[in-house]
Amino acid sequence: MIDDQPRPTRARRARAAISRSVGDTQLAHPWVALPAMVLLCLMILGASLMPVPYVIERPGPAIDVLGEYDEEQILTIDGAETYATDGSLMMTTVSVDGGPGYRVTPVEVVASWFDRSSSVLPREALFPEGQTREQTALTNTVAMTTSQQGAVAVALGELGIDYDPVMMIAGVEQGAPAEGTLEAGDVVLSVDGETASDVTGFQELVRATPEGEGIPMRVRRGDEELDLEVPAETVDGAPRMGVALDIGYDFPLDVDIAVGDIGGPSAGTMFSLSVYDELTPGALTGGHRIAGTGTLSEDGTVGAIGGIRQKMVGADEQDAEFFLAPSTNCDEVVGYEPDGLDVVAVSDFDGALEAVETIAESGSTAGLPTCDDVVETSDDEN
Repeated sequence: MIDDQPRPTRARRARAAISRSVGDTQLAHPWVALPAMVLLCLMILGASLMPVPYVIERPGPAIDVLGEYDEEQILTIDGAETYATDGSLMMTTVSVDGGPGYRVTPVEVVASWFDRSSSVLPREALFPEGQTREQTALTNTVAMTTSQQGAVAVALGELGIDYDPVMMIAGVEQGAPAEGTLEAGDVVLSVDGETASDVTGFQELVRATPEGEGIPMRVRRGDEELDLEVPAETVDGAPRMGVALDIGYDFPLDVDIAVGDIGGPSAGTMFSLSVYDELTPGALTGGHRIAGTGTLSEDGTVGAIGGIRQKMVGADEQDAEFFLAPSTNCDEVVGYEPDGLDVVAVSDFDGALEAVETIAESGSTAGLPTCDDVVETSDDEN
């Protein structure tokens, strides 16, 4: 039987071959694409989890210095009459993610950009390049120790109580030779039987110790004087204990401020107000919940701090009514004040004390300087 269908031309046969080839590819395409898609997803996931050189500041807890922290009374004073008080004087803190030894991911960074209460900063804005986790911990310990000493000094100076400067172990680095022998807060009386008048002088006495030998030191810890031989290691030809020396103070009363492992210098103003409150009759706050921040130098100057916006949020979350902010931080405050939190600008301890006393008496910030006032004045001067 003869097939009466037209015979396919060469062009038709070519088109049919192409059609079959395309069809075969389309059938095989999902099996080719699936591994590629999986690989692409894994690459995206890996990139999203890779550490990036940023830090994220978030609100930390606001802690009443007149109360307890980790079930321990924060402020204790012995050797002087103290008075019952009321209300709250809260130190405020910032939680920092991404510091030395810790990392944040691109996903965390992007999420924080859309969170008004968080700030994203380059890591080097807060931490020197190459700084280790142990060095960071030491820096924070030293800052907290010296801020507490300075805060007590300012409060006692306001009350007319005299004190003397001393040389102090401000911090001991984790894993350092001196760890377990020296403690933060130890007062250095002598090194190998000799004394000095400043930090540089004591460092020279330490460097004079023969290589490979312990460093003989006499320190005062609390009410006890101790003779110690402090282990050291040789670094660049000089002995190193792994401690930070700084100027502290010998007070005529014992003041202890216990805040666990919280570090940094920014609670100085609130520490000083709390010491002043406990050494004077009545409640300095008038029963109000007052939070704040600010470094405090020995002359009473309140200095700028980091994370002011996060600290205001933390204070608001703890139901603070009022907030004391360093005047030098006011440009970061305006427009970011939480609703219901009245912010007062302070530039020194006297101003902070006046603010708290005014709030106690009137229950308001009327007549006190605000950050709007400070920013407006600065703009006018410029």
